[in-house]
Amino acid sequence: MIAAKGAWGWGLRKLMMDYNHWGAIAVLGELLPNPNNRVTLLDEKDRLGLPVAKVTFSLYDNDKKMVAFAKEKVKEVMWAAGAEEVVQESRYAHLVGAARMGSDPRSSVVDKYGRTHDIDNLFVCDGSLFPTQGSANPGLTIQALAARLADYLIYQGDAIFRCGIARSMETPPVRHDLSPPHTFGSGVPTI
Repeated sequence: MIAAKGAWGWGLRKLMMDYNHWGAIAVLGELLPNPNNRVTLLDEKDRLGLPVAKVTFSLYDNDKKMVAFAKEKVKEVMWAAGAEEVVQESRYAHLVGAARMGSDPRSSVVDKYGRTHDIDNLFVCDGSLFPTQGSANPGLTIQALAARLADYLIYQGDAIFRCGIARSMETPPVRHDLSPPHTFGSGVPTI
């Protein structure tokens, strides 16, 4: 309500007192990847002497058309459902893609385990691995990728720390030793 209606202070409080009678519809859309949306490093340094990151992000024609279409469709649905007022706010969440995962260093930043193509022993494990964002919160997928990376690092052992060696892309075996004894594959473990 702050962004959509400019409400603040007591006016916002008055609006929020009627919150139990509101309905909301959110549209989860996918912005197409665009090479102009990126993270780069500036010459400027932070207080620790590290380059400052510059995030560049813009909506492009297809993105704007998709947002406009979705907002119009939501208005139609809300009015058809008997809304007395419709307010809208555009917002973006879960922006991803700054370190795209792939097998070709010309079109990706990291390999299938999140290891960068250019810097030995630098791994990335967050939403930036995704080439594009699907329609839902990426948290569980990020956790799965982190677990896969952890298994890979454990499986590689000390070899992972030797720079300049050929990368092993061998898939780690399934680890059965992560569950308490006698609980693997049966029921919910209790502690």
